[in-house]
Amino acid sequence: MVVSNKKTSSGIPLVIHNIGAGTKEENRLFDFPITGHYRIKSGAKS
Repeated sequence: MVVSNKKTSSGIPLVIHNIGAGTKEENRLFDFPITGHYRIKSGAKS
C-alpha cells in the first residue's frame, strides 16, 4: 500500500493498493497489520 495525499472526512489518509481487483484508492489503512514504514525523500536519486 501507498498512502495517498487524500483523506476521509474524519482525517484518515486513504491508501492506494492492488489487492485483488486492480488498483484502488480506499480507506483501508487499518484493515491489515502495518509491517513497515518507509519515506522517500524529495529529490532522492535511485
